[in-house]
Amino acid sequence: MSPAAGKHHRVSSSLEDLTILELDFPVGPHTQAVVKEVDPVEAPQLPNSTLVIVAETDKIHEDKNNDSATLVAALADFDFTTSTKLKVTDWDPTSMKGYSEYIKDGMEFLKKDPSKVVMLFESPSSSTTESSFHNNKQFKFHDWPPPKSTMSKAILGPCKYSMWNGSALPVFLRGGKTPTGLEDHWKKVMPENLVMPRFVDKVSEDDVAYAYLPVEQIKNHVNDPDTHYHLAGKDAIHLMTQKTTKLLPDTRTSRPCVVKTTHSMGSKGIFIIRNDEDEAEFEQFLQESGNPTFVITDFVDIKRNIACHFFMHPDGKNVTWFGSNENKRLPDGSFSTDSYLEMKDQKSMKEMQLPFVEEVVQYCENLGFWGFCGIDVLFDSQENGYMVDINPRVTGSCPALMTLQLFNKKYGFEVGLFRRGGDINYYGTMESMMEEVDAYNTANEGKSRILIHSAFQPGENHTRMNIGVYGFDMDECKAVLNRFAQPKSVEVQEDP
Repeated sequence: MSPAAGKHHRVSSSLEDLTILELDFPVGPHTQAVVKEVDPVEAPQLPNSTLVIVAETDKIHEDKNNDSATLVAALADFDFTTSTKLKVTDWDPTSMKGYSEYIKDGMEFLKKDPSKVVMLFESPSSSTTESSFHNNKQFKFHDWPPPKSTMSKAILGPCKYSMWNGSALPVFLRGGKTPTGLEDHWKKVMPENLVMPRFVDKVSEDDVAYAYLPVEQIKNHVNDPDTHYHLAGKDAIHLMTQKTTKLLPDTRTSRPCVVKTTHSMGSKGIFIIRNDEDEAEFEQFLQESGNPTFVITDFVDIKRNIACHFFMHPDGKNVTWFGSNENKRLPDGSFSTDSYLEMKDQKSMKEMQLPFVEEVVQYCENLGFWGFCGIDVLFDSQENGYMVDINPRVTGSCPALMTLQLFNKKYGFEVGLFRRGGDINYYGTMESMMEEVDAYNTANEGKSRILIHSAFQPGENHTRMNIGVYGFDMDECKAVLNRFAQPKSVEVQEDP
């Protein structure tokens, strides 16, 4: 593999064109890595239509020699291009088409029986056995430290996605039903033709899971779980595109740098290393959390942080586009965790992100993976884009984007602000919160609207939620959001 000729150098290749280098690291203080040449056509372990290159990042950081670092750096020099142009179709809010309908259609396209498919929106945990699904061997996900309660994982995310699931396929939900009052709230706020989901409280041995992330206890998955796990890793991004941050061999060569655990949950396991104190904090984290795998990249001073959400048809040529949201920079220089949804920016953000999406879809097609996906792209002051995250699943703000588009058709609303996570709170009962929201929506009909996407009550006067406010003015939406959804201010005892 030859090194890249320039910043935007691309080389189109097939398996026959490639030389595959296999690195063997012998044990011993004075030995060097042995580089073996592998014939990609004759090697029986390689698939005929797909090339998968796996680099062991821990070998890169051992500094035995530069062979592995050179090999990984050279991966960005190759593209596997296709001549078929990707067809992108915007999701139609008037169709009210939900997530399960897309999966059912995909299964039927592949001539597979969808009758046993269960939609699984709850993520597994590797840090606690109290979650519904525990991955501790093959598909570990970093969610350290263990949560005090698993109810946020079991309720907030799954309910948020379930509202837009439809009824074509059932949804797994711990306990088999939503918290009291939540579905009634959806029916009041959303149009009459919203199709309510069907829930099941278990995934049987012969069921097939369309999983948020691969689950070790589940036998059958719609997508190959090994492929799914690979795509969910930060170390897969550099195999998809060169439009991303540069991989670094260690945390000392170039500072500041960014360290990310390869399979992290949310923003956990992300460190910016600026000095030796940061380095020491990172080393302590590794010891306490079981030494998870990680990648090191250069630091980019970003201007915009944009995420997009889409569905990849199993034919690999068609994509349904759900839209984009942005996390805005705050006065202190940090980025808001709220998702800013603006109809006027949808076209321009789509144009900015499509080049990245095309590469992701192409890579996923080569691996036989299909379904929902989201990517995060950072843009610097020169408008250079860097894809820093891929989420091969239905992604966090997608339900809110669908809701805004629906309200745009009905009321003409132009903006929305979505606040999600396990630590968004209303300090009162869930019943009183719903009554207050109903009163607001009645008083502001046609001007603004609140939707509780998901919620549960962990304590006597404490309700956790994912909430969106939609209307015409972003500042007004933010004021309403701050009235209902606050950061946690006191320790509250929660049930596991």
